[in-house]
Amino acid sequence: MKTKLRIILTLFLAFTVQLSFAQQRTVTGNVSDDSGMPLIGATIAIAGTSTGTSSDFDGNYSISVNQGDVLSFSYVGYSTQDVTVGESSTVNVTLLTDNTLEEIVVTAYGIQRQKKTLTYQAEAVGSKELMKVAPTRAASALAGKVAGVQINVQSNGVNPSTQILLRGLRSISQNNSALIVIDGSVASQGAFDALNPNDIESLNVLKGATAAALYGSAASNGAILVETKSGDDGEAFKIGITTANTMESVAYMPKFQSEYGTGWQGVYDPVENTNWGPRFDGTSRQIGPTFPEGYPLQTQMVDYAPVDNNLLDFYDTGNTLQNTVYASGSSEGSSFYMSVGNQKTTGIVPSDTYDRNTFRINASKKLGDITLKLASNYLRDKQSVVGSSIGDQDRPLYWFVLNTPANIPLSRYSDWSNPEGYGYADNYYNAYYQNPYWAIGTNRNSSNNSRLTANISASWDISDSTNFTTRLGVNTGNGAGKNWRAAQTYNSDLQPAHSAVSSFVTDSESSYITYTTDAILSTKFDLTEDLNVIALFGGTNKTQKSRSSAIAVTNISIPGFYDVSNGTGQPVVSVNESIKKSYGVFTDLTFGYKDYLFLNLAGRYDFTSTLPSGDNSYFYPYAGLSFVATDAIPSLTDGALSYLKATVSNSTVYNDLGPYLNNETYGQSSGFPFGSLNGFFQTGTAVDSGLTKEMINTTEFGVNAAFFNNRLTVDAAYYLTNSTDLITFTTPSLSSGAGSFLTNIGEVEGTGYEFTIGGTVLKATDFSWDVNVNYTANEQKVKSISEGVNEITITSTGEVGIFAIVGEDFPQMKATSYQRDPQGRVIIDAASGNPQVGELKNMGKTTPDYILGLTSTVNYKNFSLSATMDYRTGHVYYEQGSDAMEFTGRSLESVSANRQDFVFPNSVVETGAGTGVYVPNTNIPITDGKQDYWTNTYNEIKENYVKDATALKIREVALNYTLPADVLKNTPISAVNVGFIGRNLFTWLPSENHFSDPEFNNSNSNAIGIGGYFQSPPTRSYGFSVNIEF
Repeated sequence: MKTKLRIILTLFLAFTVQLSFAQQRTVTGNVSDDSGMPLIGATIAIAGTSTGTSSDFDGNYSISVNQGDVLSFSYVGYSTQDVTVGESSTVNVTLLTDNTLEEIVVTAYGIQRQKKTLTYQAEAVGSKELMKVAPTRAASALAGKVAGVQINVQSNGVNPSTQILLRGLRSISQNNSALIVIDGSVASQGAFDALNPNDIESLNVLKGATAAALYGSAASNGAILVETKSGDDGEAFKIGITTANTMESVAYMPKFQSEYGTGWQGVYDPVENTNWGPRFDGTSRQIGPTFPEGYPLQTQMVDYAPVDNNLLDFYDTGNTLQNTVYASGSSEGSSFYMSVGNQKTTGIVPSDTYDRNTFRINASKKLGDITLKLASNYLRDKQSVVGSSIGDQDRPLYWFVLNTPANIPLSRYSDWSNPEGYGYADNYYNAYYQNPYWAIGTNRNSSNNSRLTANISASWDISDSTNFTTRLGVNTGNGAGKNWRAAQTYNSDLQPAHSAVSSFVTDSESSYITYTTDAILSTKFDLTEDLNVIALFGGTNKTQKSRSSAIAVTNISIPGFYDVSNGTGQPVVSVNESIKKSYGVFTDLTFGYKDYLFLNLAGRYDFTSTLPSGDNSYFYPYAGLSFVATDAIPSLTDGALSYLKATVSNSTVYNDLGPYLNNETYGQSSGFPFGSLNGFFQTGTAVDSGLTKEMINTTEFGVNAAFFNNRLTVDAAYYLTNSTDLITFTTPSLSSGAGSFLTNIGEVEGTGYEFTIGGTVLKATDFSWDVNVNYTANEQKVKSISEGVNEITITSTGEVGIFAIVGEDFPQMKATSYQRDPQGRVIIDAASGNPQVGELKNMGKTTPDYILGLTSTVNYKNFSLSATMDYRTGHVYYEQGSDAMEFTGRSLESVSANRQDFVFPNSVVETGAGTGVYVPNTNIPITDGKQDYWTNTYNEIKENYVKDATALKIREVALNYTLPADVLKNTPISAVNVGFIGRNLFTWLPSENHFSDPEFNNSNSNAIGIGGYFQSPPTRSYGFSVNIEF
């Protein structure tokens, strides 16, 4: 570590000396637009040198110059202006709007292009927008900011995970996540999450397969191009420190009934975890076991009344501290950016922790016509969280918390390790489930991981119009984990109903490496005076290798020594290794006519190792057209219109398989090896011998417009996708002996709309208000599956699941339902009065009909107030936790009739078996409304737990203040920004959804819409951030 610090300090010193210069005199001034408003962050550079600065919040700047120097003033969206320094020490500049709107964007393989030449929709989010609330992960900061992007935060622990979807789900069984590209090299979402968000310069979202076709099958779901920071040409040497401290608390807990307490079948039971006892009456009652005479504890007595926030009080206030130190600068022909980051998080779950360190070095050097670049990021983290296989039933922690009756003061039981405390196993009040505090101390899952993501490139400017670039990228890492559980036995006199908990320990390790190589030749030339061509030719290859292993033992011999050598019996060992290779060649031709009409033709030919050798290659064609109407007809800009472009494009891409999925595989049988004998079995998946690639065709229409000198911008897109030969697991015939069959079936058709409107609503001296509104509507319908098959299962318990159904939106949820007559009335059993349980019924799709996002920023002098929200609606969600908790008697529904029998509303009874004639039920009540109706009949009908997933969230709120430059004038500090930040401060859900966040999902898969059981409760966070630059 000392050696690393010496190297860093030496680099700092070298750049400082190299960039130092003689100060002749200081010129100050102001940079404003043509309406007199200050331009914040305008670049002021001395032409021909690397010396420069930027304007502050008031548009003011200060720079040391020599008389005769030329100052170059520039700002995105405005024409650059050069001013020669004379005798005056004040130079004020007004920049004029650049109506050509020739914005440069990063496209596939890091290639920069004028935005007007693009024939598809792309959108960028800059560092300033990403970092408003100091997120720990960049993905979460995208929510609500980009049309067509759906960010699902799937868990909210100390190391949260997210799912990134661009324009919905195109495939039934295969991967639907966006491709991640970091600094030009294909990476992964893990590598994206490993980045320090402070190091990101911009995120460019290529929304569909059309935009990302050059990346091949990996980008069939679109791509997110991540550009990290580098020292810009003309940037003076600077050092900065950013720190943020946020506190996290539970936003809301499930809404439970608080009228009835501990017991079973209406009778009070002091050791029950369920709430089927008598109504609360406030009397003092025993809870837990009866202790014998001479026992160190008195038999516990508490008031038989609900305890306010008894579950909420179990959780801590979490804390996250982030610190980043960075430096950047440039000299003639070279630049660098480097940073060191640290994050320390303690969770809302007691004892859960996460620590991570990131190290980044980006550098470039120009040697004649060749530019060398390095972009590298190293992450090291460690995590310790409560295990997920707790107690004798292997349940998650949340289960034990929720199984605490309303009259139990849970926070009193933290003394789980004290034999003379009420939290100790033998003394605990609950005879069926363990103390959550015991779970935290005796069930731990820890891991240590490291990851290196880097690429090095060489770019050769062969001529002014021709360039050759080659790039080598690597994404590699390894990890080790330990998951253990302590044994627990019980005193049979005190806890006769408790089952013993066995101990185990599992050691795991994993390693992976992905390396990519790219070679790209680009050139531009004129065919005629009016027609030019930008040509791109390239080749790429990608190799992925991974290995994971685990060894598990049970019944630890020496208590507290969690090592696999300490187990008894036969260890369970698993090892998985895979390798996948792909190669591709591609070309991209853009024909430009008079700089307003652009035709883009592209194609890629790929070879993959995961498909059968006779059918392992495929060609991706792409064609697109862009027409810039305002350049073709300049008179269109005489009025309010500043810019207008229309695009149309079509592409075809393919999905291939993961490693070895086209082979039927074998696994080692349980109990083997047995001495010198080994045994294997064929796994339950049969594979179609004709398995081939999955095809996705996309057509997109787009419009980009700007009004009032680009003060208002409008982007719109309509797209159609058609996915065929879907690679899908189906149910085979029983005679096959297989549990699933992997084959090509069906067709899914998708349509969608996207709108983004952004601009400055109000603008005056010292004040501005900017608003961005985006709207996304997306629909995926299953057109066909296979002959005689109308639906397939994605995941199902038999009572509720996610399905692909012909003619329905995908993904579609089905659940057991109420039997209903033709008028929709519930049919009851004439004998019991209970509703009759129906078959699986379509409940609705699990992805939103539309998402509405809003970002608002108000600037007043040196203050900035910003907020981001999104609204999602038109989809459903299975409250898995609510279903699982029904038997405990905590549901609001279970007290809706005061635990009495009642006539089911809007119900009917059949007049005779099989008659099909129904009459209203007015006098046959349900049976055993005290308990059995709820735990049996009601709980069997999973329709009761499928809820409206509509949600309105205030994702981000930030109030920032930038110190005036005058205050810092005589200090070594160049900039100071202080902010107060909040995330998920407010969430609105429909009244029927009273358990958890419908955004939570149990896995990063296509089975969207099932969650709220394995995760902790939803949270909100708030805190402050400080940025200081020197």
